Amino acid sequence: MKVMISSDGPHAHYHIRMGWGRVFDAMGYEAILWDVHAKNAFDAFDEFEPDIFCGQTYNLNHSLYKCIKERPHLKVMMKGSDWGDMQNEIDPDKYGVLFANDEEKNLVEKLKEETGKPDFLHIYYHDNWVGKTHNGWEEIGCRTASIMNGSDIFMYTRGVFQPEYECDVSFVGGYWPYKAQNMDRYLMPLAHPVGKYNVKFFGNQGWPGAHYMGWISDEQVKHLLCSSKICPNISEPHATDFGFDINERTFKILSNKAFCISDHVQSMVEDVYTNDEVVFAKTPEEFHELVDHFVKYPDERIPYIKRGYQTVMNNHTYFHRVSKMLHEFGLEDESERCLQVYEEVKKMLDIEV
Repeated sequence: MKVMISSDGPHAHYHIRMGWGRVFDAMGYEAILWDVHAKNAFDAFDEFEPDIFCGQTYNLNHSLYKCIKERPHLKVMMKGSDWGDMQNEIDPDKYGVLFANDEEKNLVEKLKEETGKPDFLHIYYHDNWVGKTHNGWEEIGCRTASIMNGSDIFMYTRGVFQPEYECDVSFVGGYWPYKAQNMDRYLMPLAHPVGKYNVKFFGNQGWPGAHYMGWISDEQVKHLLCSSKICPNISEPHATDFGFDINERTFKILSNKAFCISDHVQSMVEDVYTNDEVVFAKTPEEFHELVDHFVKYPDERIPYIKRGYQTVMNNHTYFHRVSKMLHEFGLEDESERCLQVYEEVKKMLDIEV
């Protein structure tokens, strides 16, 4: 079976899509990422002829529409822009939430009416929130399923301590104005006064201050996580203010047997980490107190690390996400096989859970 995954840039979604791709590869599928900016839809589909297409409602255009329409056999999943009751509570000028526009809605509706596609929409939010954030799509006959972020075990397990990465606190991520609203409150104070903590921040964009260490390769991130006493998770403002968006970072941290202190996101607390796997802070002040405590008493991290590793590896890897995806397509046997392959891969990689 052949899977084409639409990719639109080197941002966080790229790593998620690569995580899916590696799982499909492990299952014996042929999976590719199609760079929508580098090749037009007609060439991409004619050259590859996928059986499954994973795209996005906001990237649907008339060319892609025609490619899907020409292939009745094609199974189609699209990441859906937000369209639901929650939209009435969120100021789009203040928060970086991607809401569906009228053109997008109309084209998806037309595609659904004429082809029955997409088979379903998906979003990274937990099931308990989809009915609030995406229920608008039901008006045009599209159902939305939760396919959450997860951990790519090929990239984010089996990290080892490396002296050059040893530090009190590390963080890998981009720094730009929207994300910086929370980073400036939670992370940046840890670098001042200089020398209070050994802080290492990495990313493909420059951070203010001497604690910025530059770019780090994906292959080295797992070793950095395992060489850090604390690996913070900082969410975007809409996640902390409204509670529904869970980023990928905690899953990566915990699958590496590292310790995480996170800002407070309601869904993360109530829907995912319900067994003390992560230490949560509701305010920057509480966050800084927790950092200070666990730097002084690192042995207290161990129970959290053990619980976190078990939870992610048993429930929140991209094998679990692809299995859910295949289930939503109605491919029950393949959904089950995905989890069987996961067990084989763990043995191959010598991963114990």
